[in-house]
Order: sequence, then C-alpha cells, then structure tokens
Amino acid sequence: MFATGHDAANREVFAQFSPEDAKVVGIALRADKKLVDKITKGAKLHG
Repeated sequence: MFATGHDAANREVFAQFSPEDAKVVGIALRADKKLVDKITKGAKLHG
C-alpha cells in the first residue's frame, strides 16, 4: 500500500480490510495552521 501516489489504488487495497483489522498508523490534515492547532489541541504525538 502507498507504493505509488495513486489514490484509487491505495483505497482499493485498504478496502480489503474490515474496520477491526485495519491498522491506522497516521493521519494527514491540510488546513490553516490555526485551525489544525485547534483540532489537535491536547492530542498526543506518540503513544
């Protein structure tokens, strides 16, 4: 997964897993810095 930047192919690979088996290892946010800071306030960087 993510061997290429092809979004549809990456989504197809991810769709093969059930929500219980899918392992989310990161999240990306794209917005104004103030908004992202407000959304992520209090979140731990590493757990």
